[in-house]
Amino acid sequence: MNIVKGLAGPLAAVAVGVAHANAAEIRGFTEFEGRWLGGEAAGQLGVMLPFRLDDSQSFFLDLSGAFVEGGIRQGSLGAGYRFGAQNPWTFGVYGYYDYLKSGYGNDFHQLSLGAEAIGPLFETRANIYLPQHGSRAADGAGRGVVSGGTLKFREGREEARTGADAEIGVKVPGISEDGNAQLKLYAGSYWYEGRNVSDMFGGRLRAELTVANVAGLPSGSTLSFGASAAYDNEDKITGGIIARLRIPFGVPAGGTVDPFDAATQSVRRNAAIRTEVAASGALEDAIFAFNGRAAGTVLNVSAASGDAAAINAMLAGAGNGALVLADGALGLDGSLMLGEGQALLGGGGTLALRGATSGGRGTFTNAGAATTLTGYDPAQDVVTMASNSMLSSLAITGGLAGIGSTDTSGLTIDRVDVFQTAHDGIRLTRVDGAVVENSAIHDLYICTNNTTCEFTVIGDPNRAPYAAISAHGTKNLTVRDTAIDNVTYGIFAGSAIDDSDWPPVITDLASNIVIDNVTIARSRREGILLVAADDVTMNRVTIDNTKQDRDMDLVVLQGTSNVRITDMSLKGGINGLMLVTASTLPDESQTTNVSVDGLKIDGTTNAGIFFNPVSGIDLKNVTITNAGTYGMFFYGSSWSGPVSDISFDNVAIDNAGTAGLYFMGPSEDISGSVTVRNTPRDCKSDPSWNGGLSGSIAQPGGSVFIVNGKEIGAGTFVARCG
Repeated sequence: MNIVKGLAGPLAAVAVGVAHANAAEIRGFTEFEGRWLGGEAAGQLGVMLPFRLDDSQSFFLDLSGAFVEGGIRQGSLGAGYRFGAQNPWTFGVYGYYDYLKSGYGNDFHQLSLGAEAIGPLFETRANIYLPQHGSRAADGAGRGVVSGGTLKFREGREEARTGADAEIGVKVPGISEDGNAQLKLYAGSYWYEGRNVSDMFGGRLRAELTVANVAGLPSGSTLSFGASAAYDNEDKITGGIIARLRIPFGVPAGGTVDPFDAATQSVRRNAAIRTEVAASGALEDAIFAFNGRAAGTVLNVSAASGDAAAINAMLAGAGNGALVLADGALGLDGSLMLGEGQALLGGGGTLALRGATSGGRGTFTNAGAATTLTGYDPAQDVVTMASNSMLSSLAITGGLAGIGSTDTSGLTIDRVDVFQTAHDGIRLTRVDGAVVENSAIHDLYICTNNTTCEFTVIGDPNRAPYAAISAHGTKNLTVRDTAIDNVTYGIFAGSAIDDSDWPPVITDLASNIVIDNVTIARSRREGILLVAADDVTMNRVTIDNTKQDRDMDLVVLQGTSNVRITDMSLKGGINGLMLVTASTLPDESQTTNVSVDGLKIDGTTNAGIFFNPVSGIDLKNVTITNAGTYGMFFYGSSWSGPVSDISFDNVAIDNAGTAGLYFMGPSEDISGSVTVRNTPRDCKSDPSWNGGLSGSIAQPGGSVFIVNGKEIGAGTFVARCG
């Protein structure tokens, strides 16, 4: 914003001064321009002050500022001298100071000098651009380099470029009989020096139509429209369009303003300072962005590296912090064992880095061929990760699990495609800190045997086999920007529970689980299953199980607390969102303090939401459509406890098969309002179902529950729901 503040005062002063100036001596112009060039939009404001020295000489001052898309700011201040205005040709020379605040936040300054010759039919001009200082840091433009077998880093630097351009133009005759329009065609070339990149050479064609004395505008005003196309060895083909409005400040006493007077035309030059960005800083140690540790040896592996044992020996010899560059397809007869802090980068993949000294950010790209790791042993994971290690930019198939890790911390799994494993896709056991991002897990083994595959809280609460992501006893887990399709379970995150004695106890708590922008489709069993977990965030989660013959509940919170759900979409399944607390879990494993803001459930075969005794559930902005039987099912128990402390805000149920709400067993402290539409009954409770367990609502805390504008409470429950 400094350029705005810097130019606002001078522009205002010029405008006021011109407005009170003697119009015979000063004919100022203000110019507004909008342009789109090479994919960037810009807006510019300028003021030009021409001074007539005599009939054939003039002097001008020129001030302009521009805002360019991407946070770029530009400003120019210049002066020029023109002579020969009464002759067929007008000649001029000029000089400018230019300023740039680049997209990297760097300030650049340059001087520009130019000359022009404008005739009745032809015109030509040439400019040179002279930057006034050296390079500046360009954060994010650094590059990793291999030096002496070790990964190093060069900081990205931005530098203004010396340059020159020239063009010649011709006025197309016969455009306007009254002289109020001109069409000019231009051809030119340009050059910019490259210090750390190649010199730029290019050519440009442009056309500009100018219309003068437009109705509704002051006399002498012009509207211009232009288009350009350029080609050079750096940017290749670029195009642009412009629209420009030019308005005079005054009219000479007793005279008029000639909108096409060569002595008062705007200078056409490249006011934008051209910069180059290159990794040209001093060589320094590279730091892995994913774990903040120094990069070490660079190791290349391919099919020629041998079997799994040979590759593992190479990995062990490379030591901590090694960067392992995979090239092409690798077949593994055992598990590939990543060491402490090592990063395995597939061909074509990019790794984020920073400089140890400069702190600049940048990347390193593996130039090898696209990589697939194939595990031939169904009893071993394809890759086993150590603490602070990373897998990126490769496909993994076969093996027991695609990726496995136990008793580790600080894992990063990025841009990985896992498919056709014999068991889980990714298995994390007692891991502290793992990120799975930008990945795909699909077409895994589908288990159809309930005895073998069904999760149960009675006798086996630690196992949900054949999951896309299985995180058991794992904390600080983030799964984001990831797609899961055609699997048995989607995501299983559960605490490690010792149930060898009574009461059972949690030995490793599953906590701080974040699932963000994740899609799950065709999960034969639960899409997301959370067991005895704490502190869970689910944002922008979509589960769609409509395209399969048989499925289970979509999202199950089993004994899971402190949950935040936003912008979730659930389709298909038996129940969309299942909230349940099992008495066989440890005492602290209660499903409570669940906040939902933004949930759409459609097409479940049973209920949209199932409450089975839970408490402290806050539902806001929830829509349930086309539920097979009930919109919501409240299942309290005189032994396990009631469904209690449930609140509703902007909740709607549409087209449920039997009733909007079904109550079985006791419910307490239900508050807020629910709208039920296109459904046979608002509310139902059937004492003949399941041995005669009827429903009830008690409001000991004074809560008020409204369904379709009418209260349902202890006194009205039988009439409304019986």
